[in-house]
Amino acid sequence: MSLNRIQGIILACVLAACSGKASPGADARVDSTHRATQLTAAPMLPAFRAELDSMAAHPSMMHDAMPRYQAKVKRVVDAMHADMMAAGMPSDPAYEALADSVVKGSVALSTAAGPEFERLLAEHLDQTRRLTAVYESKTNAM
Repeated sequence: MSLNRIQGIILACVLAACSGKASPGADARVDSTHRATQLTAAPMLPAFRAELDSMAAHPSMMHDAMPRYQAKVKRVVDAMHADMMAAGMPSDPAYEALADSVVKGSVALSTAAGPEFERLLAEHLDQTRRLTAVYESKTNAM
């Protein structure tokens, strides 16, 4: 067999593998376990919760990390929203309001100080934990 023919066969195999087309019957093999692994936000939550716990234990350390934390909150909230939309879940006004409060709360923390910061942080941590719990409840029911 010539080198050009072998390269052609390899190229055809690579293109077939990368085409994105599933093999016949692949849809029948997709189950709820596989579907759950497609969630974007779920893998983020353990580290996110650990960060919430750290914030609760050491609130004074958060001021320097606020820009990074605000971006992380937005990423996690957006990922949770995208997961639920991709799963075809209907919009839930209460969930959306809570998600908005979590994002706005992270922004409010950056300008607060003293007792106001501590109050806003406690409120933010509570709202964020409730939001992640609701997300998990909704996605576990899929």
